[in-house]
Amino acid sequence: MSGILPSMVQAFDSLPDYSGHSLGFLLEVSFKGTLFLLFALTSVLALRRASAATRHLVWTLAVNAMLALPIVALTVPSWNFATLPSWSAGIASGRSSTSQDLKAGEPNHQNHPIQPARLPASAEFQMAAHPAWPRWVLLIWAIGAVLFASRIAVGVIRVRGLTRRAPFLSVGPSNSVVESVRVRLRIIRPVKVQISSEIAIPFTWGVFHPTVFLPEAGQQWPGKHLEFVLAHELAHVRRFDYLTQMASQLACALFWFHPLVWLAACQISHERERACDDLVLSLDLGAIDYAEFLVLLSRGFGRLNAGWLATVALTQSSQLEVRMKALLDSELNHKPIAASRALLGTALAVALLLPVAAMRATAKNTLGTVSGTVHDPSGAVVPDAEVTLVNIQTQQKIVGQTGEDGAYRFPGVMAGRYRLEIDKAGFARARSAELELQPSSGLHQDITIDVGPILQQVVVHGHKPVESAPLPPAPSRIRVGGLVQAGHLISQQKPEYPSSLQKQGIEGTVVLRAVIGMKGEILALSPISGPDPVLIKAAMDAVRQWRYQPTLLNGAPVEVATTIEVSFQLEN
Repeated sequence: MSGILPSMVQAFDSLPDYSGHSLGFLLEVSFKGTLFLLFALTSVLALRRASAATRHLVWTLAVNAMLALPIVALTVPSWNFATLPSWSAGIASGRSSTSQDLKAGEPNHQNHPIQPARLPASAEFQMAAHPAWPRWVLLIWAIGAVLFASRIAVGVIRVRGLTRRAPFLSVGPSNSVVESVRVRLRIIRPVKVQISSEIAIPFTWGVFHPTVFLPEAGQQWPGKHLEFVLAHELAHVRRFDYLTQMASQLACALFWFHPLVWLAACQISHERERACDDLVLSLDLGAIDYAEFLVLLSRGFGRLNAGWLATVALTQSSQLEVRMKALLDSELNHKPIAASRALLGTALAVALLLPVAAMRATAKNTLGTVSGTVHDPSGAVVPDAEVTLVNIQTQQKIVGQTGEDGAYRFPGVMAGRYRLEIDKAGFARARSAELELQPSSGLHQDITIDVGPILQQVVVHGHKPVESAPLPPAPSRIRVGGLVQAGHLISQQKPEYPSSLQKQGIEGTVVLRAVIGMKGEILALSPISGPDPVLIKAAMDAVRQWRYQPTLLNGAPVEVATTIEVSFQLEN
């Protein structure tokens, strides 16, 4: 057991998306099943003067409908309607929005309905702060379901072992009673009777080849008592009560957290025993004698323990006093339910089950999908770029990378206002304008990122008229990476330090903005800042003569913006 629990935790942790979806489905099925159980409870209250078989049928149909809900809901076409937000990520609807390629910092002003984006090889990302509590809730539910199901499994194993060990009822008057009751109850299936010293209470097990187990003392019972016991147990066989018993136990295992399921299982057990009592009365065995026998039997053997949950026992019901009053009340309806009414009730349950199962409580989806492709200035896709989706209201971030086709996709994103941030070595950081993601929709946003700038720093030394400590040279920084082969300086004319400014002690850094052409020449040059116009002119005159190795993008030369810093420093 110590090894199973960590394995289950690890399995749920590896499925963050599916846990929320599964929990939502479980709660949806539970809610719909509650409607059936409440309908059954209301119907039973209205039918309190009807036969026990009728009330048993109502409860049984409600429990079976709850068990069938998950299967039917997954197979029938969905019937969507607006309701509360869903628990899990929905798939983008037929309306999604797109835009023209968005350059860094440019707003997107157009939204057009298109078909959902085709992303054949895109990487999908999960939220960095995905809530963990749905996984833990599902884990607790699974542990409870396994524990309760194991009780049923233990009962089945015990009864199978008992079947192999227990001898059959010897030939004699007892077998004559069995055949007589079987014929009178119109049971076509053959019924075996076995005797065991391991049990104290008679019970029935099996569907197609049913077996009635009697305690060892049953062979010494008077003929009348034996007839009562066999009539009651064969009534279970005729009514297929073993199936309804297993269905109610399975419902308790799957929906162990639901109090109405346990109430329904308890009521099924009570009404089942009363319905079998009514069948015994229909054989004209005497209501008073049968009631006295039940009292004697319950006093002698008590209740069946939980180890035999896979059986249908004679005195398993705890409402002996209620059964006694019902047996002796001639005004109550003791007639078995007609087959036509049972079929009508079943048809009504199926007619209600189909539309209820088809309804989707998660139709109103507050989640959507954000997707798109990242391009470079040449139009080629950019793989392995870091894409960050930032919620503007909460600042929550979802981080991932583009696939080999340059595509990104964020499924299961809450509706709201977002922006995209793209980072790739060798490229300038791109940030989109504000994007509005509508509920239950998809937003397709293509982004083009520019090649990153080159920062070139040059230090020009001069002589101070007075003693002064020299400034340390600034480092040279060039961003290189990805599909970009950054250019480098191959021919440099150093600026001259004007002597007039040296005498005046003027020094500082001139920052220039340049554009390097596809042949490595300076196409445009403009000052950004500087300590003196004369220093700016000296720097620009020298930089105009510089030559670069062209910057290559995907092997082809491109123009690139360059920041050049020329530092004029005075030395002693």
